[in-house]
Amino acid sequence: MKDTEVTEMTTSRSPPVRVAVEFVIYSDTLSSDEVSNRLGIQATGSAAKGVKLGKRTRTPITIPRHMWQLSSEAHVGASDLGSHLTWVLAKLSPLQEQLREIRTVGSAEFRLVGRVWTSGTSVHVQLSKPVLNALVTLDLELQLEFADYGQDE
Repeated sequence: MKDTEVTEMTTSRSPPVRVAVEFVIYSDTLSSDEVSNRLGIQATGSAAKGVKLGKRTRTPITIPRHMWQLSSEAHVGASDLGSHLTWVLAKLSPLQEQLREIRTVGSAEFRLVGRVWTSGTSVHVQLSKPVLNALVTLDLELQLEFADYGQDE
């Protein structure tokens, strides 16, 4: 595998149906607006700490921490994990110092999740050295989640 390749993904029946990579910051003290200001980029999703009412049921829901999210799903048209990881890591790589400060000052927890939905029976993911280096440099762990959309019969 070449170093310039990000990932290689194959399924036994068909390519992934849907792919997304999400970087999420959970903080007890920093709101999503504060995180956006410190990073200089807007979240693609957020939630404020506190109690809110559910949209359908109007049931009170307790949100224990502020949440700031950067998702590739609406920004990357490709259906391969590599393109989505590249997009998110390209946004985060120049922000290494800001992320370190947020992690320290904001009592923050970071999560990087790659989600792959398939209609096949298996998926193979191989990460390249540049992606692995970026994960180490940013002090991030990648969590992979796989789901089967099933088959149309």
